[in-house]
Amino acid sequence: MAQKTNLRRVSVLANLVSVEVSMTSSQQEAESAQDKAWLNAMTCQQAFSPTDTNPINLVVDQASGGFKLNVPNSTLSFNSADIFFQVNGKLYSTADGSLLYTTFASGLGTDPLGKYQYKSIHWQAGGVRVETYYRYYMDAPAVVFGQHFPDGANGTSIGNEEQTCTGFPTIALEGQAGLLAYLSFGGNMFGGASIGAGEWYYQTTGIRSGITGGPLAIFDRTLHTVVLSPFSQFMAASVWHNGTGGGTFGGEVNYGIMGNVENIPPNFDYQTILFYDKGINQALHEWGGTLMRQYGKTRARTESDFASNYIGYWTDNGAYYYYHTESGKNYEDTMVDVMAYTKEAGIPYRYLQLDSWWYYKGVAGGVKTWDARPDVFPSGLRALYEKIGLPIVAHNRYWARDTTYAKQNGGNYSFIVEKQSTTSMPIDMMFWDDLFTQSAEWGLIIYEQDWLDVEFKGLKATLSSTSLGKQWLMQFGQAASSHDLNIQYCMANPRHALQSVQIPAVTQARVSSDYHPGNEQWRIGIGSIMAHALGVRPFKDTFWSTSNQTGSPYGHATEPYPRLQAAVSTLSAGPVGPSDMVKGADVKLIMRSCNAEGLLLKPSRPATAIDLQIAQKAFQLDLGPKGEVWTTYSDISGFRFGIILAADLQADWNINSVTAGFGEMMPGMAFTWPLTPSMTPFGLASENLLLKQCGKDDFAVWYTSPFLDLQNETVMIIGETDKWVPMSPQRVTNILTYNDTLELSLTGAPGEAVTMAFTVGAKGLVEIKCVLDEAGTATLNVNKETCY
Repeated sequence: MAQKTNLRRVSVLANLVSVEVSMTSSQQEAESAQDKAWLNAMTCQQAFSPTDTNPINLVVDQASGGFKLNVPNSTLSFNSADIFFQVNGKLYSTADGSLLYTTFASGLGTDPLGKYQYKSIHWQAGGVRVETYYRYYMDAPAVVFGQHFPDGANGTSIGNEEQTCTGFPTIALEGQAGLLAYLSFGGNMFGGASIGAGEWYYQTTGIRSGITGGPLAIFDRTLHTVVLSPFSQFMAASVWHNGTGGGTFGGEVNYGIMGNVENIPPNFDYQTILFYDKGINQALHEWGGTLMRQYGKTRARTESDFASNYIGYWTDNGAYYYYHTESGKNYEDTMVDVMAYTKEAGIPYRYLQLDSWWYYKGVAGGVKTWDARPDVFPSGLRALYEKIGLPIVAHNRYWARDTTYAKQNGGNYSFIVEKQSTTSMPIDMMFWDDLFTQSAEWGLIIYEQDWLDVEFKGLKATLSSTSLGKQWLMQFGQAASSHDLNIQYCMANPRHALQSVQIPAVTQARVSSDYHPGNEQWRIGIGSIMAHALGVRPFKDTFWSTSNQTGSPYGHATEPYPRLQAAVSTLSAGPVGPSDMVKGADVKLIMRSCNAEGLLLKPSRPATAIDLQIAQKAFQLDLGPKGEVWTTYSDISGFRFGIILAADLQADWNINSVTAGFGEMMPGMAFTWPLTPSMTPFGLASENLLLKQCGKDDFAVWYTSPFLDLQNETVMIIGETDKWVPMSPQRVTNILTYNDTLELSLTGAPGEAVTMAFTVGAKGLVEIKCVLDEAGTATLNVNKETCY
């Protein structure tokens, strides 16, 4: 070929081969018409084979390493953007041909998710080997995208922690408005503090990205949904919405390693998952279950978590006794008084939470020493534990730079301490073992790690390392398991939330901002979706059970909606923690949440916002309710008892069993209080329940129950009418029907009186009172209207 060189075709192909294709300048115009045909001939389209389980259509462009993806019978369709890697201080990308293609491979494999087809492309980034790969699963509706660094890579930082220094997969924001929408988890509080929703198209804005970015659900108007998130290296990975021209809209969404990571170790492997299902809640639930299966976490430990199963007393921000004691008394005396009052009032609190007011603070309010100050507890924590006779949930915040535990400050343990930071971080497993050994002496059962976002982002070391963030969380998670402790995450970013799938001890997480009497942090219907998906109980935070509590640290603040606060807390299926002043509790309201022993009577799963509420928020069309509509249910012996909460609803809206997320149910009725005038046929998909416009004081909770045919009479179980969850698996352990007989097995406190309501044929409403035996059990026979 002639001397003058044109590299145009090599750039277009993103270096399909690593040699230069050249032609003379006089040939350039003559050959330009042949470019398209030449490109098509040289480009190899590699398609995966869909299965009955995985319908996703995925085609990989061997030349560019990119892809086209769509889901049949939906409008879900995506194209990749450019792949890039920062290496040795330079950006190598398919956009300009600097990322050089070397080889391609394909085949079959197996991992914990099952059998998969794979396609792998190897690249050279300035002499450094990099691999991108696709795993297309045959027995799950999922695709995993991988980045692999056989030799590692140096000089990877781009100097911006909110971006990524690598990009694969990268997804272009394209198309017109009105076809697709997104739900984006972000911020702290397990990704529930800054939830974004909007339309997915060429001008999309509002996707949560960077250090606080999180999982992304993309859906069409028929609710076909894909979920995208990191699938490994959770603390090192980020999502970056790179807007058009570096702006805030359009552009592409990139998945990769945090932008300030300086070096990537050899054989480092990062994965992103794309998971498909029908329905937003369903897709997120199955996506979370897939992560849990991948890392071996089950729901058993979460379901047995003491503080999620029993009611407790809280003293955190918003509580009456948050940095505030009874007049003239210290905290020790105040907590003893609280427990004495609640016992006398008949509130069966089973644990006490101690917030940040009890330990020593250092630089910038961080933890200097996690031990009780003598002015707070003059007799010490052990003495308090013995006085109140209850286990402890204890708060901790970020470690201060001057913490007494660090070797740099004369302590015994290895910490990262940086001069430019006010925080520090333990990197010593012995530290956590010793800390939790000591805390066992004063009854610790839940270690509440708050300010997770601040501790992670407060150090250069964590933002520039692929492993340090994970090491930190894994160490105190493993130590907690070794000491039979569970963990509550608070102010957790989505990266912490995702990492929890590798930490069985993480059983609960705050999904709301801090409570303050009268604020709006009760809106946890969407945030609870991710917590439940990842096997963690969502926590709404504390609340007042009465409106006016004089002398509080919040001036004249009042709680206008204590009933709503109590209902949301109970329906969350997570911790329930009132925080009233002495002689200030509404005992009857608090007892709507639990039995006589303090066991929470909750549904089978947390209440979450229905799909159409999310679609309405994203599309801003008349697709769903204009307000909060959440649903949950109790599954007992094969029967489903639905619960529908409607609050702050701006207009009437119809809901049926399918849009409620229950699926098509047995024929039955929906009802609220008062019972008789409210009864509405409900169960079949064609049967609608009208949710009337309501506010926060007149919110509605509806219940559903199936018809049971006995002796030519139709019976419907109503349950305990004085509880938020009338039919709770914690109360009714079995429903038995035989020979036209209906029996319920009940459980609770020995001697507890339990009244269950039913509708029985022409008799109408029937109430049967049972007194539980010494073992706390009883069998209720509906036909005989008796218990034994």
